[in-house]
Amino acid sequence: MKAVVFFSLTVVLLSAKAWPTAKKSFDLYPETYDLHKISDCMHITSEPGDYVFKKTAHVIPSRNDASILEIENSMEVCGLYVIGEPDTIIELTVLKYDINCETGGLMAFVDGWELNGEYFPGLSDHHRLLKDRVIEFCNNYRQWPVISNKKFFRSSQNAALLQYRIPLRGSFIVNIRYHKISQPCHVLVHDTTAIMNIANFGHRRNCTISALFPATVSVINLKVGGKSVRQEKVNYDCSFYEDRLEIGGTSGLESIAMEKSSEICGFTNEQGPEQAIFCGVTTVRLVSTGRYQNQAAVAIRKAEEIDLEIATLICAI
Repeated sequence: MKAVVFFSLTVVLLSAKAWPTAKKSFDLYPETYDLHKISDCMHITSEPGDYVFKKTAHVIPSRNDASILEIENSMEVCGLYVIGEPDTIIELTVLKYDINCETGGLMAFVDGWELNGEYFPGLSDHHRLLKDRVIEFCNNYRQWPVISNKKFFRSSQNAALLQYRIPLRGSFIVNIRYHKISQPCHVLVHDTTAIMNIANFGHRRNCTISALFPATVSVINLKVGGKSVRQEKVNYDCSFYEDRLEIGGTSGLESIAMEKSSEICGFTNEQGPEQAIFCGVTTVRLVSTGRYQNQAAVAIRKAEEIDLEIATLICAI
């Protein structure tokens, strides 16, 4: 299922007088009953609460007094795009859904975001296979009894997507909650100015920070690679090292296809120069073998026209 979308992305305060002796980690955030109506095909949210969508088929009277069922954009795929704070994951519960399989209706939970057939986090960087990241479901009314159980999903990062295709009529109610995690790996940035941390926590994995806009990036501090690399302090040409920090951009979400502006490794506590990435998506990617505790902090801000003077990468349109 694919969604073609164009968009611009422009804490829960927890207080308690006493804690019970045992409490599940995913109960730390209280239930919310805020109700939101989904009216746009492309709906982006960072708010918890219940989200409701309902579609009814339009009936147009004809000259012969017979009613004609109007089907507009019957195969259009829409999506509820959810984004949280960098150190959160998303809990998404489909409380109720009336999506008829027989009429071509379909829903899908995506662990991450999908745009134009590309995914965040990238297919090669995520620890789950795509077949395990995309879960499709609908109502089979030929089955008896009709089964419409609640669907419960959790994302692996601060981005998740609920896609839906409803040709005639249908509805659903979904609840969204956010939960803190201690070791975030992939982060989708929605603030136009932010200081982001990225680390492998000793694991063999690639982690990414992606901003959905042209951005300037500067390294604030860095600790990537072994002792022999760190003796060189900071190195902006590390393509031959397995452990490195890559900075670049793409026209889409897939990080493996990004054009690289620089590949950095070594050690520094001093902020480096800004480099402007004029691409649809700006990405910082930490590549780690698992042999070292790699970490970095980067400052990201939305690039302006004046930043063309420090541009290190301009992607083709």
